[in-house]
Amino acid sequence: MAEGYLRDVEESDLDLLFCWVNEEEVRKGSFHTGDIPYEEHKEWFMDMLGREDVRQFIYMQGEEPIGQARIRLRGGEAEISYSIASQYRCMGHGRRMVSALREKVQEGYPNVKRLIARVKPENTASQKVFQDCGYCEESREFVLDMGRRQG
Repeated sequence: MAEGYLRDVEESDLDLLFCWVNEEEVRKGSFHTGDIPYEEHKEWFMDMLGREDVRQFIYMQGEEPIGQARIRLRGGEAEISYSIASQYRCMGHGRRMVSALREKVQEGYPNVKRLIARVKPENTASQKVFQDCGYCEESREFVLDMGRRQG
């Protein structure tokens, strides 16, 4: 198997990312679980391309796009997120992608001293990926949804 690598996202990736972001498992693993309309995605995508604090990558295996990874820079920290196309899950790509992202940040953003990933408690696959890549759980986030009836 050829070694995977991250490439910068291009305008031509708009539709690919739209398909991936609306996959059922991706939506379940996201903090915003509803489907994303195309026009909203397109607006977000075009805005993201012009931002200095956000970088989006496509994880490639040879010529095949496998998944996406993103960093949001905040001073000496970078929050990262990733997803893998459904047909490539459970093959070890998550660990390889997260490791490649770490290398990308080390090379291109020497001021970043911490990588942070927010993972939902039920997303055990991503938790394992981050643990396998040397991440440590530091805190848990508690949220009260004011729109839900409390028991």
